[in-house]
Amino acid sequence: MILRVRFILLLFVCCSCYLQGKAANKIQCNSITSDSAKVKIATAFLYDGTRIWGVLLNEAPDTLVITDFNAGQITIGRSKIKNLEISTFEGNIIIETVNGASYFGGILRLADGVLTIRSALLGTFEIRSNTISKITGSNAYVNRKGSSWFANPNATRYFFAPSAIPLKKQEGYYQNAYLLANSVNVGLTNNITIGGGVVIPLLFYVTPKVSFKVAKNFYLGAGILFTQSFISGFGLSAGIGYGLATYGYYEHNVTIGAGYGYAKFNTEYKNTPMPIVTVNGMTRIAKKLSLVTENWLIPRAGYNKEIITNGPYGEPYSEMVYENKDFYSGALSLGLRFMPGVRTSVDFSVVGIRPNPGQSDLILPYLDFVYKFN
Repeated sequence: MILRVRFILLLFVCCSCYLQGKAANKIQCNSITSDSAKVKIATAFLYDGTRIWGVLLNEAPDTLVITDFNAGQITIGRSKIKNLEISTFEGNIIIETVNGASYFGGILRLADGVLTIRSALLGTFEIRSNTISKITGSNAYVNRKGSSWFANPNATRYFFAPSAIPLKKQEGYYQNAYLLANSVNVGLTNNITIGGGVVIPLLFYVTPKVSFKVAKNFYLGAGILFTQSFISGFGLSAGIGYGLATYGYYEHNVTIGAGYGYAKFNTEYKNTPMPIVTVNGMTRIAKKLSLVTENWLIPRAGYNKEIITNGPYGEPYSEMVYENKDFYSGALSLGLRFMPGVRTSVDFSVVGIRPNPGQSDLILPYLDFVYKFN
């Protein structure tokens, strides 16, 4: 039940969704020239413990040719490779170096240990390939009117509720809310996410999710939320199976979710009489600022209602009467997401909760911090 305070739902003004076109760059790697805008980065782990990482020049049935960022061009037999990972990057990429710098642009060529990059802002420049620590796809940055914004570091979730946009494989984030609520979510594959957390000292929960991109700017997903109380003798467990539909992309999107839940108190099970519904959205309004809203409609089977009646001598008095009627409790929120960098975000929101019909709304602040890894 405590977790419900965090389950904030919404009614959101639909945001405009658009995709920036990707410029086609000519890629040159040593003597290899390609008119394709795609660059393949290969990471080969050999049986003897060697790790080769660089631009994949050629694939043959028995061999690979890789221009390693440290050792130069290497031809390696497939029989010597224990594990091979190939990532395809199209158009612009972000390159991070060992000293913490990052650059946005397209690869022109890799020769003699030097990577030549073309940037809309910096022009053409060179980076020593042995200083590169990480290469990330072009969605790491968003082109805006001639300038470059880093991508929303927390694009797959609103305040608590998820969208149908999946985390990529091995991508993940840590989230802390109110200092006591801690959670971690990780992409097992490009379509399967596993997550969970604890609300100290009340309960823990797990949140697996499966989601897919089914059309341009349209995603579908499904998941489970299960929670169990830590408190001895309380005997509370609850869960929900839900479906999601998201229209939009990382910077602007809106999501509708629905599912049926249950709660167990000691040995008694109760199902929700109507589906739990969420309507959530976000839109990027500045380089480091997004507007986020999350709204929940939580079904209830009945509530206590205060009525005024007359006593035996005509004196008025009030009493509580149970109203056996299905209804929705609402939790609506609107807030800001501040994004100081490519890995961190801070959310602040005001949440309005109406527990029962006729009762006054509760107004609560919401604050969380998210750190993205991989």
